[in-house]
Amino acid sequence: MPDRLRVAMFTPLPPAWTGTADYSASLIAEMKKLVALEVYQRVPRSFRPEGFDAVVYHIANNPYHAAFYEAALQHPGVVVLHEPNLHDLIKGMTLNCGHESAYIREVVYEIFGHELREVVTDTSLYQCPQPRTFGILRRLLGKSTGCVVHSSYAERAVRARNFQAPLAVVPHGATVKNLNAGPFRSALGLAPGVPIIGIHGYQRPDKRSLECLQVFLALRRSVPDAHMVVVGVEHPEVDLRNSIREMGLEQHVSLMGFQKSLEDFDGYLAACDVVVNLRNPTFGETSGTMMRAFGLGKTVIVSDNGSNGDLPEEICLRIPEDAHEGRVLLECLKWLLAEPSLVQEIGSRAQQWVAGHCSWSRVASMYASFLENHVRGAPAPAEPNGSRVRRADAFRNACDATRYLERWIDPESEAAGYFATHARRLARTLQLIPPGTGEDRILEMGCYFQITPALQRVLGYGEVRGCYLGSADGGRIGSVTARDGETFECRIDLFDAEVDKFPYADEYFSTVLCCELLEHLEQDPVHMLNEVYRILKRGGILLLTTPNIVSLRAVGAVLKGRHPASYSRYERPKLGGAPEPGHAREYTTDEIRVLFSDAGFLVRHIETGPYNDVWLEDADGIGELLAKLKYSTAMRGDCIYVVASKEPMPRTRFPAWLYGQ
Repeated sequence: MPDRLRVAMFTPLPPAWTGTADYSASLIAEMKKLVALEVYQRVPRSFRPEGFDAVVYHIANNPYHAAFYEAALQHPGVVVLHEPNLHDLIKGMTLNCGHESAYIREVVYEIFGHELREVVTDTSLYQCPQPRTFGILRRLLGKSTGCVVHSSYAERAVRARNFQAPLAVVPHGATVKNLNAGPFRSALGLAPGVPIIGIHGYQRPDKRSLECLQVFLALRRSVPDAHMVVVGVEHPEVDLRNSIREMGLEQHVSLMGFQKSLEDFDGYLAACDVVVNLRNPTFGETSGTMMRAFGLGKTVIVSDNGSNGDLPEEICLRIPEDAHEGRVLLECLKWLLAEPSLVQEIGSRAQQWVAGHCSWSRVASMYASFLENHVRGAPAPAEPNGSRVRRADAFRNACDATRYLERWIDPESEAAGYFATHARRLARTLQLIPPGTGEDRILEMGCYFQITPALQRVLGYGEVRGCYLGSADGGRIGSVTARDGETFECRIDLFDAEVDKFPYADEYFSTVLCCELLEHLEQDPVHMLNEVYRILKRGGILLLTTPNIVSLRAVGAVLKGRHPASYSRYERPKLGGAPEPGHAREYTTDEIRVLFSDAGFLVRHIETGPYNDVWLEDADGIGELLAKLKYSTAMRGDCIYVVASKEPMPRTRFPAWLYGQ
């Protein structure tokens, strides 16, 4: 019998005030049955990774993880990301310690994948700090040999950083328990039958505790004997006590604070009829509290976002994170409290799901299997989390994307010439587009039907729309046929993106593509970005591509006395219609980042690359020349790709750097 796998695991453990400590304690108990495990709660001065087959680091947004983060950079191994966003951790290690330049360095590296000195000369262009939704993962992932996450949402966030190493989606574990809630209801001083609504965990602003209090106040008009219990540490920005007093709810809300034992924490969970566990905005975490509630057979109301998309519909209630959140939550609570049998049924289904899908023995087995395959070099077995995971992987290889696109191109058509010129750009664009679901909508601006079929057929968007320059009251159904006979069609709306209001409702789309369009705008590019901001959902993605005016080719063209723009010629007028517009203005990567920030978008990723596989003569020797002159050679590809999300950030309608005074 072969020796058991030797694994070093770095993680906090109880009584550390972090959910990861409780998670790891349950995991370790089962892992020790499967591997030779050595657990480190602190990083030793002379750690020798060669003494182990695998090294595992649990990383989350808590000061307990700072030393583990540094160790993972020094001795790369497998990282377990408990949320695909380490902004608070990195901010705490840099900016909160007075190291602003170190914080900006990490922000720049996250966006560009290059060090600060290589891409930025003016750090005043960078907001400090970034919003908490700005996730900082790239440096850690670039060092790591493998990664474990808890949801397909987190997997997509990791793969969006171009992480190519082995990755496993291992569900968050939980334990099935049946507790006697009587003593805890008695401790609250409540009579039998009083409906209790619970909010548990660290009461950060994104947990929506104050908003839940407002909903509870309205609920009591219909259910006057309802009681709310809040268990967990209060965040400095969430003044629960004063809010409860101002609402006159002192007798109807119990603030229980931090519970020193998990037995008491679980007891107060068991005492609840309904548990509210919102996350808005989400940081991609899978809530440990939610999983404990499922194991106790509780009905949980969650936000319809992030990792909650992996939850089966029958085990919980998901509510929108939009302006209707409060109203929907109120109606859900009324409905549940009026149907006790329904509450019991949903909770029972949740408990059964935990037993079959998320037991700690099963979770530990998945960890051990992944680590074994990781050490042996074999691919890890896929976790069947549904089609969205498979779609996320569909275009990981650029060759796969190119082959798919070629199916839709008639080699004798004009489109074939455009495809040949833009093949690499189109394939990379497909790789960067986040996969969708049947409920998601995507808009492709400047739609040529080159990548459009893939948006629905492979990436999974339920509704695909296109738009093009034309009369604002016009539109048509466009279609394309693949070489094998498959057909695709969608509506193409016609309007002027610089002038017209886009013909879509507010927050209609999950994703907008704006490829090779920005450089054609002659008057008001921020108008277009403002309209895209309006029609995107909060957290929705804008993916834009545009030529890079400081590419190696452009610099070479200038040195040889030619115009640097990639397309600076005028089109000859065409009979019966206006000519295609030329390039009015091309941008640098820094300008793109500032433009997006001015328009209210949180820039998450910028890269540059080629349009096709043809070597451009003007670029010959320019990289070496720039290096000799001590100028940066980073971000010098011909095409800029930027991925950004809509966030509630300050916006500037006419930025002076672009429009003048």
